[in-house]
Amino acid sequence: MADNKINIRKPEADLWESADLLRAGSKLTSSQYCMPVLALLFLRYAYSRFKMVEAELLKNRPSRGGRVMPVEPSDFAAKSALYLPREAQFDYLVNLPDNQPLGEAVNHAMTLVEGQSEQLTGILPKSYTMFSDELLRELLRIFNNKTLDEIGGDVIGRI
Repeated sequence: MADNKINIRKPEADLWESADLLRAGSKLTSSQYCMPVLALLFLRYAYSRFKMVEAELLKNRPSRGGRVMPVEPSDFAAKSALYLPREAQFDYLVNLPDNQPLGEAVNHAMTLVEGQSEQLTGILPKSYTMFSDELLRELLRIFNNKTLDEIGGDVIGRI
C-alpha cells in the first residue's frame, strides 16, 4: 500500500496541472469543464482496463490457420470491462494528427463508449468542441500517464 502512495504522487500532480491549465487556458468555469474532464478520466481508466483484459484474452485466444481469433465485445463483458472500439481508445485520440478536429473525435469516442453499455447511454458529455484543440491535446497528454496502468484498479478514487 505504501508503494501505491508513492506511485500516486505523479498522477495527482498531473491532475492538479490539468486543473491549472483549464483555469488559465480557457474561459470556461470549473462547472463547465468538470464533467468533460471527469469523462476523459473515465475514458482513460476504461482504456487501461480494456488493454489489461485484452492482453489476458489474447493469451488464451484460439487460432485458425495461424490467425488468432479477434476479441469481441462479449468477451470484455464477461470480464466486467468495456469493449472500446478503436476510435474510442485513448491512444487513438492521443495520436490523432494535428489537422484533425480533436473535439469532434472525442465527442465521437464518447458516443462509441455509450454504445457499449446501456448504463452509459446519454450520460457521457459530448461537448468537447468547447475546448480548443491545443488545450484538449494537452489534457489528453497529461492523462496519458503510464503510472495509471502500472498501479491498476480504481486509482482515480484514491487520488
